Amino acid sequence: MGHCVKILFGSLSIIVALIAIGIGYLKMNDLYRQKLFARFLNKLSDPNNTAMMDIRCNQLLKHSNVKGQVLEIGSGTGINFPCLHNNTNIQSYIGIEPNVQMYSYFYDFIKQWDKIPYEIHLLNDSATNMHEVKSNSIDTVIMTLVLCSIPDPLPEKVLLEVHRILKPGGKFIFFEHTSANYEADPFIYGFQRMIEPVWAIIGDGCRFKPITNYFDAMKNVYSKVEYQHSDMPTPLFFIKDAVKGQLIK
Repeated sequence: MGHCVKILFGSLSIIVALIAIGIGYLKMNDLYRQKLFARFLNKLSDPNNTAMMDIRCNQLLKHSNVKGQVLEIGSGTGINFPCLHNNTNIQSYIGIEPNVQMYSYFYDFIKQWDKIPYEIHLLNDSATNMHEVKSNSIDTVIMTLVLCSIPDPLPEKVLLEVHRILKPGGKFIFFEHTSANYEADPFIYGFQRMIEPVWAIIGDGCRFKPITNYFDAMKNVYSKVEYQHSDMPTPLFFIKDAVKGQLIK
């Protein structure tokens, strides 16, 4: 019995050591981490998830909301295109995606629609400095599940840069997961704090943050700031807290 226990603990120790080595390698190797995250996100982005696609297509990105010159921050693998591909209100689409490992997944995914009625361009820019996009040139900006990955204090710069590129009256539509409320759900809040160092490496920088603070800070910049808390339909219980809304220039 004692011999079996020693073998079991020895095996577990090796497994833990291998996991630690793997996480350490991901932390040091940006290219490999971005490749792994792109593959992970491609698997996670399921267009057959009807509950999630209902939020994307019927609540956030319905055709009457998204029009004109459209820019998406964090276009990723193209998961929002089931909502966008046949929107005749869109004149052009620019995707801001600094992780170039996403590009092949993006173009492979949107190939299923032969006749998207507008031009599509991906830019390898940072959302804090979209220097290739002119001021007052964009009608609609989209951002879904991106802001968690942008380290502080850069989210404020992103929101100010969006304000720069939006036309007067233009919309910034967002859906983001946020940190759990400590008082309402102390267990999930504590669990998020515990796993965050590893989660940030696996999720290419994603952290559990009070996202609404960034939007509240924009109330003196945008003409309108509105959002509401929502539940994200996901089996991962620790990222169920979300917020959706819009900023209007």
